[in-house]
Amino acid sequence: MSNTSKEKAQLKKKKERLLNSLNRDNFYEIDEGDSDDEIEEVAMADFERRQMKQAMKESRRIFEEGGQEHQQGGSSSQPSNARIKRGLTRSFSVREGASIPPKGIDPYMFPSKQKSIKSLFSTEGVKKVGKAISKFFLFNAIPFNAADSGPYYQSMIDTIAEAGPGIKGPTGYQIGNTYLEEEVQELEVYITTLKAKWPIYGCTIMCDGWSSRTRKPIINFMIYCDRSMIYHSSVDTTNIPKTTDYIFSFMDKVVEEVGEENVIQVVTDNEASFKAAGMLLMEKRKHLFWSLCAAHCIELMVEDIGSMKQIKETLDQAKMITGFIYNSLKVVNLMKVFTKDRDLLRPGITCFATEFISLESLITL
Repeated sequence: MSNTSKEKAQLKKKKERLLNSLNRDNFYEIDEGDSDDEIEEVAMADFERRQMKQAMKESRRIFEEGGQEHQQGGSSSQPSNARIKRGLTRSFSVREGASIPPKGIDPYMFPSKQKSIKSLFSTEGVKKVGKAISKFFLFNAIPFNAADSGPYYQSMIDTIAEAGPGIKGPTGYQIGNTYLEEEVQELEVYITTLKAKWPIYGCTIMCDGWSSRTRKPIINFMIYCDRSMIYHSSVDTTNIPKTTDYIFSFMDKVVEEVGEENVIQVVTDNEASFKAAGMLLMEKRKHLFWSLCAAHCIELMVEDIGSMKQIKETLDQAKMITGFIYNSLKVVNLMKVFTKDRDLLRPGITCFATEFISLESLITL
């Protein structure tokens, strides 16, 4: 028992001597003559445990101080990180040859700000894409508003980006033959799906008479069903009088092709011949309804309002003002300075609507 007490006393003295040497920052120079590994492990484990607690305490204190400075309005996010790193580095005592991780204890403790998705795309890259597409538009005289209309513009760009660089575009022959045939097949499938809805929801036949750019009179027949409209056929009425019987024959033919049981109503213009043809159609096919086109009725109302004396004088004065402005380039440039580069003349659906839209622009701008 006496030998055991002596060994414990000697172990305690050696431990105290080792701790004293560590406190004097001489813990790198351990007595080479002491070969007791158990003493060294116990002493170093105890020392490192105390140093770890001290480092964590120092880190928590600096972090709390940094948070208080940030709440007071100071920009202290970067200095706080630097102070934490210095505190951790100073608090850790490591053996010779070891190194402290550059980001402290946990690399995820202070993560850097994650880049947004928008910043992943280079501004320079977006500019290059825009310039390349613009060159294609300008060289081929494609209208600029083609980039703002239709659902296929952005999908085309996304598909090209997904395919990657170096991909070759289709040739003119491929577009006019291979891909055109595929589009026709897809449209046929789409029309077939719409026709399957006709017996379920019923459909409306829309008859629209208009003139082409070459002043050729044409009557279009379209079919509307379940919020979707498809083209059916057209009739060229050049040098043919639009009599009631002539229009009725075409309307009755379209109803027969679509199926009388599938048609609920027929919508036409407000012209006298179309009205009479609609009445004949209702007499022949009892369950059909004939209706006037509401848009055409509004157009005729606007035309009648514009023919009133006071309104006509106001519209004529507005035409004189806009004519004076747009006949001189200098005046147009001066006008755009005050209107913030906006035009006075904005085309409407019809010529009568355009006059009132231009009049509104003169008042508001």
